[in-house]
Amino acid sequence: MAFSSDYYLFDLLSNFQLHFLLLALFLSIPLLLKSVKIGAISAAVSILLFASNHLWLFSKAQPLETESLNEPLKLHIVQANLSYFNPVLRTAVEELNSLNADLYLFYEFNQEQKPLFLEITGKRYKFGDGDYDGFPDGMGVISKYPLINIKKHKILPRKGTVITLTLQLPKQNLDLILLHPPSPRNLDKWQKRNVLLSSVQPLVEFTKSKHVLVAGDFNTTPWSNHFPRHHLLTPCYQQTGMYASWHAHKYLHPYGWLTGLPIDHCLTSNSIKVTQFKTHSLPGSDHLALDYKISLTD
Repeated sequence: MAFSSDYYLFDLLSNFQLHFLLLALFLSIPLLLKSVKIGAISAAVSILLFASNHLWLFSKAQPLETESLNEPLKLHIVQANLSYFNPVLRTAVEELNSLNADLYLFYEFNQEQKPLFLEITGKRYKFGDGDYDGFPDGMGVISKYPLINIKKHKILPRKGTVITLTLQLPKQNLDLILLHPPSPRNLDKWQKRNVLLSSVQPLVEFTKSKHVLVAGDFNTTPWSNHFPRHHLLTPCYQQTGMYASWHAHKYLHPYGWLTGLPIDHCLTSNSIKVTQFKTHSLPGSDHLALDYKISLTD
């Protein structure tokens, strides 16, 4: 248990590697003033330590796709952690709804706000508003296209569900794997988060379509050892470059990845190309929404 506790803290601290690098470089300044050699060595060591842990991520980076008139159907996706107790939920949802996306992936949608969910859904297809187990782990889906093969995989007894479903597009299908692991606020929740993240790999193996999208608030960064990886999947992070979806305070949003962490993610199969990736501030939530388009290639 002592080892687990130590590793738990180490894993949490590892999410802030970039910020520790910036702090180390800042602290190198007075060393440079005192001794150029010592200051330069300190800065170089900091950069090398950071690079050794992150080069793997960008060594496999794929360029973010640009628009092309000859490309097939583009699917506009918005995924957002709305916050269970968002005091201005209607404002946040209406702002997102105005983006007119093809697919909305909501996280932390409060069951008590079911009437609002039904109101904004309109005549579109939906998932998550069941009478007995509505919004499992706070997840809800609104889509312009039919949702079929919906399954709820109970990975943990309580608040441990992964959703798999298929989006029925005009000429092909897109398999979705959605999850929202708990925030690692203590050792128990950290372990549960890791179990849920580890469930992604076997679920990918059971997908029937070659087009797969994994999306969720993972509550961890891409450089965590527990980040879900699969040889068939590419994290959007590798296509978009640096971004942040969570900040300690809304006033830090303008500074992007310098002051925040990327903990909301999407992963795509190699047959999917990501375009026009951006983030949006969400009223009442400490998360930023992810807004992107994908195209499915043959």
